This record gives sequence, structure tokens and C-alpha cells, in this order.
Amino acid sequence: MQPYPYVYVEADGTARELHAAERGYLETEFKGGDGAMPSIKDSYDERNGWGEIRGYLKRAALPAGMAVADAPAEDPRQLLITRKDYVAWLRGKGVEVTENSDGSLTVHGRVKQV
Repeated sequence: MQPYPYVYVEADGTARELHAAERGYLETEFKGGDGAMPSIKDSYDERNGWGEIRGYLKRAALPAGMAVADAPAEDPRQLLITRKDYVAWLRGKGVEVTENSDGSLTVHGRVKQV
């Protein structure tokens, strides 16, 4: 059986197999310019807009001999993050966040590249 042609690179640089739901997401047909369309890295070292290495990658683009961990049991896209954790994550990336009285967030500034 051929391995799935894509893997996921985690923030720490390790790679893993995709959960079935992630494979379904990559196989979904999207119209051009759809913001929900998955982003596929062109190279292992490519960083996203947050300066992180994580993201979907063609298996063939992995560094030679790199181990690939098993797929997670739970769909990693469904993990819940609290608002507090999200704001802390944004601030950790150098983004100024204002928590408004109506419950919304206002984001100021740019992400500091690592």
C-alpha cells in the first residue's frame, strides 16, 4: 500500500501522518481564492505567516531519512482553544490585542518573524 502523499510538519519540525479528516480536507474541491483552501508548503523549511514551520507538505519534500510519526487518534483540527489561550498565543507572536467590552478582539500591528 502506497503511503499518503502528504504529511503534516509540526511546529517543532517533526512530521506525522495525517488523520483521516485531514486527508478528507486535502481532497476537498475548492474554488480558486477560497480562504478555506488548505495551504501546502513548497519546501520543508518554508514558514507560514506566523513564522512557524508547521503545515501540510508533500511527503517527497521531506528531508531524506526523516521519520514520520503515526497519525493522531483525534482530528487535530477539532482541538478546542480557549479565547484566553488564543489571545496569549497572538501576544506571544508579538501582536497587540485589545479585548473589547462587546466580546470582540481588535488586533493591531504585525507578527514578529522568527
